[in-house]
Amino acid sequence: MKVTVFRFTAKQLQSIHSDHLGFIVASSHCCNELICVMPYIIFEQDIKKANETEEALINIRFFAILRHQIAKIFEYRDLCNNYIAKIRTTFPAAATRLQNESKQISRSIKAAKWAETVRNKVVSHFDEAYALNAVKSMPEDTELTFIVGNLHGLTAFDFADRAIVRAMFVDAGVGDEEAGKTAVLRWSVDLQKQITTFHAGLVKNIFHQHGIFQNKDMVEIRDQWCAAPGSIAIPLSTLKP
Repeated sequence: MKVTVFRFTAKQLQSIHSDHLGFIVASSHCCNELICVMPYIIFEQDIKKANETEEALINIRFFAILRHQIAKIFEYRDLCNNYIAKIRTTFPAAATRLQNESKQISRSIKAAKWAETVRNKVVSHFDEAYALNAVKSMPEDTELTFIVGNLHGLTAFDFADRAIVRAMFVDAGVGDEEAGKTAVLRWSVDLQKQITTFHAGLVKNIFHQHGIFQNKDMVEIRDQWCAAPGSIAIPLSTLKP
C-alpha cells in the first residue's frame, strides 16, 4: 500500500501565523487520537463466535475506547469555536468560511448532553455518585458477572462496565436504552468523520499557502502492518502470570 510523505522543516511550520498554527497542531493531535484507535473498534465488531465471557472482555475494551472517542469529540467543539473567535480579527474572511463549515459539528456536539456527562463523569473523572446512580437504576433482575483469570488482563469487573455503559445509553436515548445505543454509535462515527474532514480541508488550504506540500515521497506500508477486519483478532491478554 502506497502513502505520500510530505517533508518540511520546523521553520516552515513556524512560519504559519500563530493564530492558525496553535489550532492546526492541537486539531491534528485530536485527529491522530481519533484515527489511531479506530482499528481497535473495527476489529472488535464481529464477536458472534465469542462465548459469553470472551464477549464481556471484548465489550469492556470496546466501550473503553468508544468513551475515549466521545470525550475527544466533545472537547473539539471548544477548540474549534475558540480558534474561529481568535481569527475573526486577523483573518475575518477565513473565520466566516470556517464557521459555516463547522456549524454542523458544533451543533451536533452541543446537542449531545449525554456526551458531556460521559466526558465529565466517566472519562476525565471517576465520579462515585454517578457510578452509584448507574448501579441503582439498573433493573433488579439484571444478571451481572465478575471475571477472574490466571493471566494478567483476564480479570474484569464486568458488572461495573455494564452499569456505566447502560447509563450512557439510557441518557443518550432519553430513557430508551436500545435507541441510545444506536444514537451513541452513530454520533461517534459521524462526528469523527466530520471532524477529520473539516481538519483536512483547513490544513490543505494553509499548507498550500506556505509551500509545505512541495517536498514529497511515495512510501510503501507493508502488508504485515495491515489487516482486513475479520482476518485477525486482538488478543484478550498478552502477559504471562
